[in-house]
Amino acid sequence: MTLHNISSRELREKKTKKDREHGRVKHKSDRFLKRTAAVLSIIFAALMLYPFLFALSCSMKDNSKIYEVPLKLLPAKANSISIVLDYSDLEIRDEAQQKDLMMQDSILTMFSVSYKMPDASVMEIQIYGVRDGKTLFHSRAHQMKLQMERDYGIYASTAIKKEVLLHDDRYVRACESIGYEYSAQGLSYGPEGDYDEAWTRDILNATSEKYETVGKMAGVIQKTNNLLNLESFKYYLQMPAYIYPGSPQVVRLGFFAFVLNSIIVIGFAMIAQVILCSVCAFVISRQLSQRAGRFVLLFFMGGMMIPFASIMLPQLIMYRQMGAYNNYAALLLPFLYPYGFYVYLYKGFFDQIPGSYFEAAALDGAGSLYLYREICMPLSKPIISLIALQTFIGNWNDFFWAWLVTEDQKLWTLNVALYNISNNMGTKQNALMGLSILTITPVMLVSVLFSKQLKQSIAASGIKG
Repeated sequence: MTLHNISSRELREKKTKKDREHGRVKHKSDRFLKRTAAVLSIIFAALMLYPFLFALSCSMKDNSKIYEVPLKLLPAKANSISIVLDYSDLEIRDEAQQKDLMMQDSILTMFSVSYKMPDASVMEIQIYGVRDGKTLFHSRAHQMKLQMERDYGIYASTAIKKEVLLHDDRYVRACESIGYEYSAQGLSYGPEGDYDEAWTRDILNATSEKYETVGKMAGVIQKTNNLLNLESFKYYLQMPAYIYPGSPQVVRLGFFAFVLNSIIVIGFAMIAQVILCSVCAFVISRQLSQRAGRFVLLFFMGGMMIPFASIMLPQLIMYRQMGAYNNYAALLLPFLYPYGFYVYLYKGFFDQIPGSYFEAAALDGAGSLYLYREICMPLSKPIISLIALQTFIGNWNDFFWAWLVTEDQKLWTLNVALYNISNNMGTKQNALMGLSILTITPVMLVSVLFSKQLKQSIAASGIKG
């Protein structure tokens, strides 16, 4: 009996020891799998985000820097230079003439530096006109502002030469567009910092021969301000106003005119699909017989199988005959057709609602509208969230139909505008990348901010997988 007890105890101890070892091995295996999954997730996330980060980096570079070899992911440091022109030796004392000469020198210097030194990453140029120790003139321009004036504005399709820059009243209009301050009594501020000999020498070598100024270059102050790279996006938003000066709405709102159109179209699509699909599903689920409901549902699901290319031309002709062309009606009417998959989602959800709810309401004299409004829709919040988010994400990048039915720039949605701007000969790659980032970012933000709600909606809707 004693030997038997000892043997049983030894067996239990061996089993316990074995279980512990097995538990440790399993714990190590689970920990290894979790670490491996985390590392792989980070790698794949980095690979997926690389195109976005690359486009973001290119949008903050000079256009010439995009093509440099070897390619650099991060943009170069943004240089801000302040060029001081001294007019102390100027014999002219007339204020109007003095101001005019300073405006000429400002335009000459800004555009010549931007043109002759494209690889220097000069993102900001400031011109100070000083005389007898007082600062009389100041003008400041971002590199993208100068680029837009050269590509689409006052100096579009012209050579950057002194006689061209100063021809007629071009320099006056350019100064007014860029902005400047002048005071014969002296401004309350002036250049700050020490002169950089290397930058002074380089700019003198680049501009003194063909872009000689009346004022003598006293020196150049160089600073680094990487926030200037982000300021480029301000001018990307203004760019459509330069490209399409014939459209008052685009001139007034810039790129936001296209954002507003996309919001109008997608907002209408979300509201229309949420309401129309739910109404159709309610009728199929609660008003029709099971056989008739299946037939009607088959009609909506079958509509999803028809390729858009096969109905594109007939639909376009029909819309033109209806007068729905080159106006908001052409953009909005297609969303008045309930999307079959959303009808299917709603029907599946309505079928799961206990029939006792409807029977109790019917005994109290409730009609179909009451059943739909007070029972079905309040319980369908997960489905509504799912359909609204899917409609937004799915239609934000919609392009082809909006491109077919709109010619006026004031009606363009984001993707149509981006396509047409990219076809413009003057559009630089850094600007195109910047506009692409502005187009992509809203979808990414919505996906990130509402990812948890989207998962909950899918789970509540009963979708498997």
